[in-house]
Amino acid sequence: MEIKEENRGEVKIIGLRGRLDATTSPGVEKRLLELVAQGEVRIAFDLSGLSYISSMGLRVLMVVAKQVQTAGGKLALATLSDSVREIFNLAGFTQLFSVFQTVDEAAAYCAG
Repeated sequence: MEIKEENRGEVKIIGLRGRLDATTSPGVEKRLLELVAQGEVRIAFDLSGLSYISSMGLRVLMVVAKQVQTAGGKLALATLSDSVREIFNLAGFTQLFSVFQTVDEAAAYCAG
């Protein structure tokens, strides 16, 4: 699992590449919670490189989203592949997250 970080103004763009599963979730969760603790509470995820997400991966996103919300920030997801979108749909997560077609749209939402 590769985590790519980029700043766009006050929004942190987090690109996830690979599989977010039971093996990779603990490390990803640790890094994301570190970012939130450092004050990064406007986060847009670029999931175009995410090939698979398990229930553990979904849990990581929920934990981070709750921390961001508690801190008064915004979190959005963008560029979900068809297979990842299907998992989100089946889990009912498309109703829980703001999901956008492009990273620019997600970043604009988080900045607003």
